[in-house]
Amino acid sequence: MSKSRVNMALLAIEREAQKAEKAILELVHMDMTEKPERLQPIPASLLSRMADLRARAQANRKRTVLFEG
Repeated sequence: MSKSRVNMALLAIEREAQKAEKAILELVHMDMTEKPERLQPIPASLLSRMADLRARAQANRKRTVLFEG
């Protein structure tokens, strides 16, 4: 496959991803607008778990780079 065809295919994939993201954001916006009482803050315990997972993932990526490099 030529480079230009690959680029066109990648562009088409990116456009589809953007369409999907836009649709999801529109749904979220509609839900927030129509039912604002359902909005709740993210619990601190969940934020802490997310931060821990991010840190562990980053450490794993660094280890993988060391092994592959």
